[in-house]
Amino acid sequence: MTTRRRAETQRRLIDAAYEVFCELGIRDAPVEVICERAGFTRGAFYSNFDSKEDLFLAVYREQMQERVDRLRAAVDDAAKSSDDVTQVLQHAAVLFMESLTSDVTWYLLNVEFRAQALRQPELRAPTAAAEARFHDGLAEILLGLLNKLGLRLTVEPRSAVDTIVALYQTMLERSLLGEQDSRYVTDVIPRVFASLVTREN
Repeated sequence: MTTRRRAETQRRLIDAAYEVFCELGIRDAPVEVICERAGFTRGAFYSNFDSKEDLFLAVYREQMQERVDRLRAAVDDAAKSSDDVTQVLQHAAVLFMESLTSDVTWYLLNVEFRAQALRQPELRAPTAAAEARFHDGLAEILLGLLNKLGLRLTVEPRSAVDTIVALYQTMLERSLLGEQDSRYVTDVIPRVFASLVTREN
């Protein structure tokens, strides 16, 4: 059972870690700096988290839950704003794209951590579990939207979300490399989104 004091310690460490990771990256963020920013000793850190990677997973889970919550509210608003299925799907596609990450820095942190997880077998299972939880949240929102529109997916929800996430990552990486293409959001992604759904029988 997590006590209130322990929960508060973890909260401060997570908040501090988010700031430090964004400033320095995961690899170059010393545990000492995170502890100093949070106002704790290394002992307090290791009594709450097994490693810096374990702390990043806690940051990841929290950040992604916040994005799921914001996306759910935004999609609900989109469904209320229009009866035109195409417009709602286009709006929803854009919302999904924008909500998968709040900024480039956070996306780069995810890429950095994912590379570490692929190299370190002990990180693979917890990383996969954290990503699955996030994708399940996105799938729940997507299914809720389609239900309101009288539509259903033509593929498994997880496959649809994986497709949308992959498209988003491609778009963002192209943007980072200086390849700007607004058609991805305004045309390609909505078309792919629409191809994944059909009318309820």
